[in-house]
Amino acid sequence: MLAANFDFLEPETLDEALDALFENDGAIPIAGGTDLIRDIDLGKKKPTLVVSLARIGELQGIRVEAGEMIIGPLTTMSAIAKSSEVKTRLAALKEAASRMGTPQVRNRATFGGNLCNARPAADTAPPAIVAGGIMELIGKDRSKTVPSHKFFLGPGKTVMRSSDLLRAIRFPRLPPNTGTAFVTMTNRKSAEITVTSVTARITLESLDGKIKDASLCLGAVGPVPLTAPKAVSQLIGKSPGPETFKKAAIAAIEDSKPIDDFRGTSQFRKWLVQSLTMRALRSAFERARGGEF
Repeated sequence: MLAANFDFLEPETLDEALDALFENDGAIPIAGGTDLIRDIDLGKKKPTLVVSLARIGELQGIRVEAGEMIIGPLTTMSAIAKSSEVKTRLAALKEAASRMGTPQVRNRATFGGNLCNARPAADTAPPAIVAGGIMELIGKDRSKTVPSHKFFLGPGKTVMRSSDLLRAIRFPRLPPNTGTAFVTMTNRKSAEITVTSVTARITLESLDGKIKDASLCLGAVGPVPLTAPKAVSQLIGKSPGPETFKKAAIAAIEDSKPIDDFRGTSQFRKWLVQSLTMRALRSAFERARGGEF
C-alpha cells in the first residue's frame, strides 16, 4: 500500500489549530492517532492536512475548578487510569480507561479521541454519560456546550462540525452516597474491542436507604451509547438488592438494540446486557455505601 499523501501542521496554540481546520478543506485534527493513523492506512480517511494538537497545553490534563472535574481531550487513557481524582470522583471512567487496549495504546490514546471517533464500542463514552459529562466545543466562530448524552448521533458521527474541536469535558460533582461502575465483556482479556459494556450510577438516600437516583448506559449494543430508561425505572425509589437489580437488568434488555456481527450475536449481547447490568449495579451500590475497589 502506498503511503498517504497529506500535509502536516503542528500548531502551538488553539487559535492556530482552529484557523487551520477552518481554512483548509479536508483538514483533520490528530490527538493520539491510535484510530486515525489506522484509518488513513486503510484508506478510510484521506485528509489533505493533518493538524496535530500535541503542543496545545490547554487541551491536556485533569483539574478541579469550582467543584467540577475538568478533563482535557488530549489526556491519555494512562493518565486517567492513574488519576486519584478520577478514581475518587468517577470510578467508572477509571475502570474504562484502565481496560482499554494494551499499555502502549493507553499511553497514546486520548479521552477526546475516544469520544470524538464516536464508535459504538467506545469504552469511555458510557461513563461520561452516566456522570452527566458536558462536552465543551469550540470552533472558529462559535463556542458551545453539549450534554454528553446528546453528543453522539451515530457510528462515527457527533454534533461537531469538521472545523470544531473538543476543548474540555466537564463533570459536576456527584451527590453524596453515589457510586459508579463500568463492566465489560471482550473476546480476549486485552487489546480487543468491547462486545458489550454496562456503566451504572447509583445514588442512595442514605447509606442504608433506598435508591434516590440512578443512571445506566449500555455500550456496543446500539449505534450510539444507549441510556436505559426502562431499567432505571425499576431502580429509583426501590430498596437496593439482588431482586431490584435483577428486575432492572431484565428491563435493560429492552433498552438495548444489539446486532449480529463477528464478535457475537444479538441474542448473546442481550444475555450480556442482563449479566453485566447486574454486576455493574452491585459494584455501584457497594461504592455508594463507601466500598473500595
